[in-house]
Amino acid sequence: MSAADAPTEMEKLRDTRPGPLIARTTAGAGHIAVFLAHWAGGHTVSREELLRRIAKDRGDAHTEAVEENQREARRAHKKATKLRRIAAEDGGLVPAAQVDLDAAEHKARRHEIALEALGDFEPSDIDPGQVRHRRRRICAINCTILSVPATGVVLGSWLLDGVVLLVASLGAVTACAARGDNEFDLTTRPVPADLLAETAHLVLGHSEESPVLMPIDPGEWKRKLRAHVEQTLAIAKHEGRNGVHAAEILQSLQTMGEFVGMTSSAFPSKLRDAGIPTKVVSVAGDKQLGVQYAELEKALGHMPRLPVHLVPDLTETIPIPSPNSTGQPR
Repeated sequence: MSAADAPTEMEKLRDTRPGPLIARTTAGAGHIAVFLAHWAGGHTVSREELLRRIAKDRGDAHTEAVEENQREARRAHKKATKLRRIAAEDGGLVPAAQVDLDAAEHKARRHEIALEALGDFEPSDIDPGQVRHRRRRICAINCTILSVPATGVVLGSWLLDGVVLLVASLGAVTACAARGDNEFDLTTRPVPADLLAETAHLVLGHSEESPVLMPIDPGEWKRKLRAHVEQTLAIAKHEGRNGVHAAEILQSLQTMGEFVGMTSSAFPSKLRDAGIPTKVVSVAGDKQLGVQYAELEKALGHMPRLPVHLVPDLTETIPIPSPNSTGQPR
């Protein structure tokens, strides 16, 4: 063989270079592996979402504790009231019933003290360790989900037939080849709208080390909500209605950009958190959970006030007499 017939270095490299399909499949496998690692590690969830979820869990636990104490206090008061009525009708109680009355009064006081101690929910600082723990828990769940198909393929190949492994391998290769050189957008997902609505009393601030949730005035959103509901009920009364459905109130708030993502089923609890009583209200024959004018008037301690621009002008035009030459009215 002559020197001219010997393969050049470029031809040797060209001979060892993988084909287009193999290169495409390899690139796709790399992109899919990076994406799965990104998802399994919980990196699609932002730090803000984790902070808000922790704050929401605390708020839900506080609300549950308040509702439980309110329920037990009402039950104890109801029992004590019943025993006092029996005592008034019968001229006293037997020793066992007197013991029950004392226990009911003590239980009612205990739950009332607990309610005073709970007060309004105010978010406190969140330990960074809690955020790391929440992300690790998401990672463990995602990794478990990823292991399920792999375990299924192994068990299927062992218990059923080796064709299961062949089909799974062909499916994986096909997915890699289809992905090719198209990289995944490895970003964090946006915070869900319902979570933003549930934690509207929090704003995202920035410290020197990492972003944290800084609480704003916990009573501000309640005052705004009460003012909106008061005006809505006043307008409804002016139109001849004795109540408004909670869904209608929520819809009017969402048109103003408030409580976006809040569902109509969850909104009544938000009204109760703001001190607004809710009950089933019939409006034009449609019975739904809402706010009744009379109940709101009791809760506010005054009649719901109309917005200023809707208050009718009841003043009369009184003619002013013109002064005479002496400067006195004629």
